[in-house]
Amino acid sequence: MTDNKKPTPSLLEAESQGGDTAESGFDFQTNLILCKIPFWLSFEGFDSLIREGVADFEAKFFSPAEGITREALEAKNHIVKPKEFWEEIERFQELDIGSPGTFGRFTLCCNGISEDIKPLINGLRRVRDPQSFYEVSSGVVVNSYSDYVGRVRKLGKDEKMAEFLYKKVLIEPDWNLISNGDNARGIFRDQIQLHLPEYGEVPGKEIPNVFSNLLTLIRLNKARPITRDQIETTMQSAINEKYHIPPKPVVISTETEEVNKLETTLQFEWELFFGGAGRNYPPTSEWNSKLITQLYETSKWVKSQRDTRRIVLKGNRRISAAIAIGKVFSAVAGFTVDMDYRGELWATDDLANSQTPDYAVTPTYVEGAGDRLIVTIGIMKENLASEVEAFTQNTELSHFPRLHLYSSEPIVSAKQANAAVATIKRGITTVAGSIEAKQIDLFFAGPTHLALFLGYRSNALPPIQCFEWVSNNKYVATCFLK
Repeated sequence: MTDNKKPTPSLLEAESQGGDTAESGFDFQTNLILCKIPFWLSFEGFDSLIREGVADFEAKFFSPAEGITREALEAKNHIVKPKEFWEEIERFQELDIGSPGTFGRFTLCCNGISEDIKPLINGLRRVRDPQSFYEVSSGVVVNSYSDYVGRVRKLGKDEKMAEFLYKKVLIEPDWNLISNGDNARGIFRDQIQLHLPEYGEVPGKEIPNVFSNLLTLIRLNKARPITRDQIETTMQSAINEKYHIPPKPVVISTETEEVNKLETTLQFEWELFFGGAGRNYPPTSEWNSKLITQLYETSKWVKSQRDTRRIVLKGNRRISAAIAIGKVFSAVAGFTVDMDYRGELWATDDLANSQTPDYAVTPTYVEGAGDRLIVTIGIMKENLASEVEAFTQNTELSHFPRLHLYSSEPIVSAKQANAAVATIKRGITTVAGSIEAKQIDLFFAGPTHLALFLGYRSNALPPIQCFEWVSNNKYVATCFLK
């Protein structure tokens, strides 16, 4: 960008307003948006879209790790030749440099690519697609990327351009059929079948109505955001009421290894907070500034952008993270959590009834001085109390009162987990109230689903400082839950 050029991107620059003087190209563009919508809706974090912003159209997404990100898309209703191809890529670079962090991805959609560019596109695909199969440092990946950079150089571009293409640009050259309205409707139907299985019971005759209603929505909202809720409401209104689809739960996953594959769930990238085999955890400040902040930001986004507060939780996590998830997506916040545990969903609203087996918890109270209460919860771990006693004896925690809660019984169902939590919470509340405790220091040994249920029902308890087991008689403070 030269010094005498106006700052870019801007909603008022010529490149952003191209559609205002090229309405004839909008049939292709709007058909493309429509055929993209089912794919976007398959992502839990899809937030909204806009037609004719700074790009032909843009999609906005939320992710726990990155917050709000956007995808900018350019639509070309013809075969793109080298000169135009590089102009579009350079335009993407301008957007990226001129507004850092605004766009996470750029996509060029077109009817085809010049033969001169195809080796580059094929090389880019060959390097990207298998990357999750190999280690990042493997010779396969390193050598393949080097060969790809060589292809970019042969086209007169440098390594910086190669890196930008690799990290941020998608090329979709196979949209040649959507200029025709009938073809676009057929592709839209196929995309719904592929990405939105909940529409499987909707008769095929209803889908053209969905297409038409969405087309009207898009045409009426040029240069204005269209939210996920608007899109889903428009789709529902187009089909017979007896086929209406109930709100889907929001699927969240907690990842304990580096994420190198885009998933449709809301992914919490918590490799750092899993600690690895050595259980090396970050300090409490990092748990609070990253893990807890991500949870609350996600909760806030779900409340504002999704029409459900039911969460399906997948993946793995440590005890502290499970308690924190329950605390944030809690009963008092209006959420319900279905935790995937060994292929079975344990629901926080699956409450105990008259047929639920009793769950016996043995309490032991040890007097002390101070306004903090040390609580140990040992499920089928009899020596937890003695371990914590050994850990705390030479620390600032040594003189505080203690409440040891122990059970030798396994938790066999969600109903029993809720019953156990009620008993545990009642015991903690009674003791904490009697000594006027201002903080609980929590040491938990038991199944993660019980930890989540405890966090979920932890309202009315004092703030909780969680601890994680590291090795024999050694624990480390993790997240602080207010």
